[in-house]
Amino acid sequence: MFRGRPARVDSTHTHRLHSPREDLMHRQTAKILAIAFSLLGASMAHPANMAFMVDQAMSRFSEKDAEFFNAAASQALTAKDGAEIRWNNPASGAFGTVTPYPDPQKNPECRELHIVSVAENVKSGGYYRFCKRSDGSWQPAVATQR
Repeated sequence: MFRGRPARVDSTHTHRLHSPREDLMHRQTAKILAIAFSLLGASMAHPANMAFMVDQAMSRFSEKDAEFFNAAASQALTAKDGAEIRWNNPASGAFGTVTPYPDPQKNPECRELHIVSVAENVKSGGYYRFCKRSDGSWQPAVATQR
């Protein structure tokens, strides 16, 4: 017997049903992503820049996971190219790596990060470009296609 409220149909994607747990997760995603990138100094003025992470492991991060991730990402943005920075949160089991590379577009103010994360048995990864702003903070740029 089903307990709780039934799954609802997403109004923009009628082929996909959301459980109550998924609804909560999606509501928390924006908050967690805001925390994750605010520590990097990224502007939330353009949330579409981070829409690529909605179904990623990062969308399942707790606030503490985001803190561990941010520490690794901040370290990676100033680390040598190819230096793998590992992070993990023993309390939640979330973990990952962040590896910096030179910007494929050859902009000296930008870097490419290879991010791999695992949270709640969801593994995701990709190459993401970050550029340094005039105030010294880093902002996510368009995701790199690889």
